[in-house]
Amino acid sequence: GIAAMIACQFGAKRVYAVEPSSAIAVASELAAENGFADRITFVRGLSTDLTLPAGADVIVSDLRGVLPLFGHHIGSIADARARLLRAGGTMIPMRDAIWGALVQSPRLHDEVVGPWTQHSRGLEMSAARRRDENTWRKARIQPAELLTLPRQWAVIDYGNVQSPNASGALSWTCSDAGSAHGLALWFDTELASGLGFSNAPSEPRAIYGQAFFPFSAVLNVTPGDRVEIDVRADLVGDDYVWAWETRHVPAQLDSHRVTVLRQHSLNALLLAPDELQRRSHRFVPTLDEDAHVDRLILASMDGHKSNGEIARVVQQAFPQRYPSWQDALGRVSDWSANLKAPAISSPAIV
Repeated sequence: GIAAMIACQFGAKRVYAVEPSSAIAVASELAAENGFADRITFVRGLSTDLTLPAGADVIVSDLRGVLPLFGHHIGSIADARARLLRAGGTMIPMRDAIWGALVQSPRLHDEVVGPWTQHSRGLEMSAARRRDENTWRKARIQPAELLTLPRQWAVIDYGNVQSPNASGALSWTCSDAGSAHGLALWFDTELASGLGFSNAPSEPRAIYGQAFFPFSAVLNVTPGDRVEIDVRADLVGDDYVWAWETRHVPAQLDSHRVTVLRQHSLNALLLAPDELQRRSHRFVPTLDEDAHVDRLILASMDGHKSNGEIARVVQQAFPQRYPSWQDALGRVSDWSANLKAPAISSPAIV
């Protein structure tokens, strides 16, 4: 809503503000308060479902999380560029560059391993620690905690990007001795030519923070040592699967071995054996009572029955579960609220 109103301040004749959450109601109220209700059309939904009467001159977006590789951000931008932007139109931001550096931070390392080592009461907790070591997390990294200079890992050009996946290599020859506890990633964005911002540790604090990828073992480096990291991010379903493989090559190989750390966010998944079995292509599923209830609700949504009428159908079919139709109404209403809203809603105060 704020970006939409700023666009109006800069002279936009018509703005389509797209937001899937119910917070769009607040944006609509703000537009009315500021005199922009007649110029902004609020759309509750996803941009991939949106159709515009004409191509837009400018598309402004910020669908990132800590990193630009977040959910369906890249796919949404590629779709908007192809379908919603006129030829020669402008994308804001233009591009993001993702940077990385080695981190020396006992405090961040302790957040990963501390709960499973310092407070374990003598119990073996390696299974839990292993999952935390294969999970990256948002962090507020201090400039003094960077052990190396930044290296660029990937660039996302929003004027051309198609694939949501990214991969690349980072490498450093260490100039100082220290302990590498993990890898930090952040991004610099170019909004327009010569204009942008960064969420680097050295820049003013932003909402994004940085991404901290812990190492499964602390790497004690000395001057001349080389550290190489291959990083890969692949969109699987609604989330990214991250892999980072680290090689520590000591300057003096005659007395030290090369250390290789292989880490993958799949190793952090909390999937019980029976859940894995149910995900197998050979598994034959059957519906439980909850599923039968949901199937009846969806089958009853024929465009004619109200929520109350559907609730009565459900109550009659499952009287022991729902003694009255009001008991079933909550479940029906939940399904109704989650249905996709119309593609475009007229400007209104909610």
